[in-house]
Amino acid sequence: MLFATIALAALAAAGSAGAQEKVFALVPKALGVPFYADAEKGCEEAAKKIGATCLFTGPAQLDDAEQARIVRDLITRKVAGISIAPNNAESIASVIAAAQDKGIPVVTFDSDAPKSKRTAFIGTNNEAGGESAGEAFAKALPKGGKYAVLTGGLSAANLNDRIKGFKSKLDGSFTEVAGSPFSCNDDSSAAVQIIQDVLAKNSDLDGIFFVGGWPMFAPQAYARAVKNKVEDLKAGKFVIVSFDTLPTQVKLLKDGYATTLVGQRPYAMGTGSVEQLDKLSKGETVPPVTDTGVDIVDKTNVDKFMAAAQ
Repeated sequence: MLFATIALAALAAAGSAGAQEKVFALVPKALGVPFYADAEKGCEEAAKKIGATCLFTGPAQLDDAEQARIVRDLITRKVAGISIAPNNAESIASVIAAAQDKGIPVVTFDSDAPKSKRTAFIGTNNEAGGESAGEAFAKALPKGGKYAVLTGGLSAANLNDRIKGFKSKLDGSFTEVAGSPFSCNDDSSAAVQIIQDVLAKNSDLDGIFFVGGWPMFAPQAYARAVKNKVEDLKAGKFVIVSFDTLPTQVKLLKDGYATTLVGQRPYAMGTGSVEQLDKLSKGETVPPVTDTGVDIVDKTNVDKFMAAAQ
């Protein structure tokens, strides 16, 4: 709440300083999630190129009602466009419709709300990305085995699409543990605790799929949580496949704490959001879906990936 208030106060100040400057808002599921840092950077750099302002604002943590309230405030302040990563596609649909009714274009990024009145989606083809994760998981465990899934919010469409794609690539030789998928609500500490609990309760577990990189965003805590599995990970006897390729995750992979990473491109989501909202604000058309693609990183190409990212 505090973060959103500060951001919206900054918006008011920007408006008084230059009435002609367009303000495009980027609303993530929650502030402070490391994945969104590059999306914010992309938004800011794209806005700067066209003489506009990027306003990065959202709930402090996963909160459907607070995310909707923030969008309603943006409508009241008459921003030039809104790009939102819905935590709950159904609950956000009414405020998306309200924005469009006021002539404010709305697109989604990272997580979609395809049944809403949003104009376009910029982000990963999440089901296809999940399929890539499933293929990597199955390849690493050719004889099958018992697995668990760690996800964020249970109502997030993008995460559910990834799980759907992941499971589509696993045959009958794979068994999911009871209670899976386990929800951490996009919280790194909760994610690490879930991993510890799942490993303690399932001594015969063969692998885990992280639908997002939450536990790896706290690298030291994560390393402690899986320390007893590191030798098995390096030997290919235990498998961890995770979405996202943030620097901390890539380093963990290189050090043997993961098998494969499925990297999204949040920077492109940020730039694409501003570029498309700018076009829409001018009455131009944009494609309904823009797939920003994924990168598959494992021990065979991790050094090359790290070098290219520098």
